[in-house]
Amino acid sequence: MTKSKKVIISDVTLRDGNHAVNHSINSNVIRKYCKLIDKTGVNIVEVGHGNGLGASSLSIGRSVISDRKSLKIARSLLKKTKLSIHSIPGFSKIDDLKIAIDCGVDIFRIGTNSTEIDTTFSQIEFCKQNKVEYWGVLMMAHLVYDKEKTYLNKIKFLYDLGVRTVIIMDSAGIFLPDDLIDIIKNIKKKFKIKVGFHGHNNFGTAVWNSIAAYLSGAEIIDVSIKGFGAGAGNTQMDTFLTVFNRYVFKSKINMQKIYELAKNFPMLLKKEKINYQNPFSEPKNIMSANYGLFSGFASKVDYYSKKFKLDDIESFKAIGKKRLVAGQEDLIFNILYNLQKKR
Repeated sequence: MTKSKKVIISDVTLRDGNHAVNHSINSNVIRKYCKLIDKTGVNIVEVGHGNGLGASSLSIGRSVISDRKSLKIARSLLKKTKLSIHSIPGFSKIDDLKIAIDCGVDIFRIGTNSTEIDTTFSQIEFCKQNKVEYWGVLMMAHLVYDKEKTYLNKIKFLYDLGVRTVIIMDSAGIFLPDDLIDIIKNIKKKFKIKVGFHGHNNFGTAVWNSIAAYLSGAEIIDVSIKGFGAGAGNTQMDTFLTVFNRYVFKSKINMQKIYELAKNFPMLLKKEKINYQNPFSEPKNIMSANYGLFSGFASKVDYYSKKFKLDDIESFKAIGKKRLVAGQEDLIFNILYNLQKKR
């Protein structure tokens, strides 16, 4: 069951984790985390608002720190580990990409809901013109996972633009291992590209999904410390690397330092008065995935459910019927307000 090719570990704690704390990761957390992660051998660290570059807003949630400041802090401390950003056209603009270039970002992950992947064209072209490393990201990838293999057409669009690294993002946490085996193998048969996987743990399968993706040909795996991320959390870095070392082959990552970071991370947030919650898949997360909803909705649904005195499972059910996708967070208020009025 082993493979000898290198695995690239991309740490999304300081970006996806922002969803779990209402985008309140501050300069002190970024500074301390980057100092620690740079000593572990992890390849890439992603920094920013939960929805990526330029996404700080009233409707989505305001960051407590600007993109420029957060990226400058991370860049000054990451000596061995590369720095990446997540950019969703519409939230981010070309001017935001210019800021990221000025701050010394190494990898630009350009993505959007997989059904709207053509909207990445202008940002990918800009990255090409500026000779920076750019990847394509199929967010909400389950929306194009069908009998017709629509996801292959989306990847062809990116490939034709010159993209040679694509991340399959399970934004809803809906995939199971067999799905990943099917997706990654089909992509590898058709395209000569690097493939990555970004998992969420709604069904409790994120670690095994990530192992299955690697064994099927994926080279890049997104992880976060203690699984810290949107909804039920991401692929748990400390668990994934332990399983990977036992089941596949021993990586060069310093596991002692990973365990120390996992142990100290909750205390790091608490010292900054950031309300850390251990990621765990509860019934609302399972229902959210079953409806194919964006994992980043969780904090908004929790907030408005309490505000309108609604049961959170009932709230997710109402939102699921509307089939919202990432970027439609502002509609959550309307749906739950109307649900309260009906009651």
